Amino acid sequence: MERVDIYTRLSDEDRNKLYKTDDSESIQNQKTMLVNYCVMKGWDIHRIYCDDDYGGCDRNRPEFNRMIDDCRNRLVDIVLCKSQSRFSRDMEIVERYIHEKFTEWGVRFVGIVDNADTNVVGNKKARQINGLVNRLVHE
Repeated sequence: MERVDIYTRLSDEDRNKLYKTDDSESIQNQKTMLVNYCVMKGWDIHRIYCDDDYGGCDRNRPEFNRMIDDCRNRLVDIVLCKSQSRFSRDMEIVERYIHEKFTEWGVRFVGIVDNADTNVVGNKKARQINGLVNRLVHE
């Protein structure tokens, strides 16, 4: 069974949170979508990571960095996100991890909404273009 790390992120403050420590509604929706996807695929969830109120270009996201350690230590087979932009909007990070290190570590990246999947042959250029668009739209 494939082991999955789920990663969620939302950079904007969510005004619907009662307490700062609560998950935003968007994060809750991401988690529900990703857990259901894992169940449908028969994948085993290793951990769910959440960086609420962090921007996609922030390199100091604590949960992101813990997830990367899981990948480096080969504790997971797949990193699952709602979209590639939830993983990162920084093209250097996308290239370093999704296109280089994950391949080296045997980790597959899957973004559900934008059909980003490192197992799909010929999908790399689409992921790179998607990454550039994500970066430009949010500068």
